[in-house]
Amino acid sequence: MSHHDSIASAVEADVFQIAALHRLLSFTLAECLDGNAYNDSVLEGAVVLTRVINQKFNRVTKAILDGPSVRQD
Repeated sequence: MSHHDSIASAVEADVFQIAALHRLLSFTLAECLDGNAYNDSVLEGAVVLTRVINQKFNRVTKAILDGPSVRQD
C-alpha cells in the first residue's frame, strides 16, 4: 500500500465518520427541539459533536488540499 493509498483510506474513513457524527448530531438536535429528553447534558453533547465534526472536516479538507498538486512525469 502506497503512502497516497493510506492517506486516501484515512480521508475516506474520516468522511464516513463525519457523516455518522452529523446524523447523530441531527438526531440529537431534533429530539431537543421536539422536547424529548431535553437537558443541559444533551446540549453539551451537541456542542462536543459539533467540535469533533469540525475537527474531522478540517483534517479532511487539509488532506485534500495538501495532496499532490504537481505531478512529475
